[in-house]
Amino acid sequence: MTDDPIVSVRNLKKHYPITEGILSRQVGAAKAVDGISFDIAEGETLGLVGESGCGKSTAASSIIRLEDPTDGEVIFNGGGRQGRTRNSDGTHPNDITKFQDEELKAFRRDAQMIFQDPSSSLDPRMTVGSSVAEMLLVHGMTDKQRRREIVEDLLERVGLSADYYDRYPHEFSGGQKQRIAMARALVLNPEFIVADEPVSALDVSIRAEILSLLNDIQEEFGLSMLFISHDMSVIREVCDRVAVMYLGEIVEIGDTEDVFSDPQHPYTEALLSAIPTPDPTVDRKNIELKGTVPSPISPPSGCRFHTRCHRVIQSDEYDLEQEHWRALLTFRDRVRGGEVDPDSIRTALSGEERDPSDVTDETVKSELRTEFDLPERISDADAESTLETALDALAEGRFDDATETLSTFSTPCEKEEPGETDHGDGHLSSCLRNQSEVRAEPAPADD
Repeated sequence: MTDDPIVSVRNLKKHYPITEGILSRQVGAAKAVDGISFDIAEGETLGLVGESGCGKSTAASSIIRLEDPTDGEVIFNGGGRQGRTRNSDGTHPNDITKFQDEELKAFRRDAQMIFQDPSSSLDPRMTVGSSVAEMLLVHGMTDKQRRREIVEDLLERVGLSADYYDRYPHEFSGGQKQRIAMARALVLNPEFIVADEPVSALDVSIRAEILSLLNDIQEEFGLSMLFISHDMSVIREVCDRVAVMYLGEIVEIGDTEDVFSDPQHPYTEALLSAIPTPDPTVDRKNIELKGTVPSPISPPSGCRFHTRCHRVIQSDEYDLEQEHWRALLTFRDRVRGGEVDPDSIRTALSGEERDPSDVTDETVKSELRTEFDLPERISDADAESTLETALDALAEGRFDDATETLSTFSTPCEKEEPGETDHGDGHLSSCLRNQSEVRAEPAPADD
């Protein structure tokens, strides 16, 4: 591995327009990828991890130019040994987002992609040998016998038989199809591969075989790789560095062992807590992300994770248990969003034989506390008084008053966009708790 990046991604964005009306007037955009940046060194595997819907696969298809990015640069083989000279218009000569057809075709020889579902990426009407050899034909190799020799050799390198050349995709298992897909990605001898969830569609019993094969192939061919997954345990096994993605943004990036041993962003902590451990004696707290899941169409202000964060920063005027603060903010957001319906609670509690008006306000308020994980009484007297006032208003049907009262609960995380904090050795995170000018509460102790 060298220090020169083979791929440099700079402020990459991919927004999907939202239109309405017969004139398809754009009224918004879904910000699937919203300004991500990272480098991949030669011979390195960078893992891009996050839950479903965070923008990982969109980032992959944009980087490889299967989709045209909205903005940003993807500089291939141009950040190190070939220099950083730019064109007169400010563009980089190796920025693939600006490549035209011939340049893009040349780029395809050096960069390939392995997809999540090998069945959908293989033509059922073509033999697997023809599917793999097709790339050679597209790029000018007209010698049929030579194409066959290359493909048969590759099939053997990925653990299959050369005799499989003339067989069809339906004759193979999922693991075998993924090996065929890997052979197709390697047939042009690329320098860079994007592997998009390459084992998530496979049985657990064969995942380890495919991951081991990927590692062997990378070493044999000297490949650089962007490895995308939602599984942190897989990332730890195959990646040199890891970038954690949430709602279109990278919130933490660093060497894999540094991120796993010392996570600096609450979202990373939550992902790590979900990794199962085979040791029953290990007492590790599983972090449950509560709160409101935001939309990429209208991402929240400030830190995008604050609507679910288990370490969301408290206002200076309050001092209460962290999980109660999280519950208060979640309740506030649900009331704002019109998701709290005291009348339905009153009707449900009354049953078929009672008049809903017979259910007291105190009973409704108690049920609201239970439903939204609010304690019977909050330790901070000021916070308890504010909550009680809001609950009174809700029980009486005064929703605007309740919304206004609960708005006194606020956090710096929803107002200030976190900058990047450098923890050393390229370990970066974007969390207000890591910035000295913001008061950070101590981490909650594990049970």
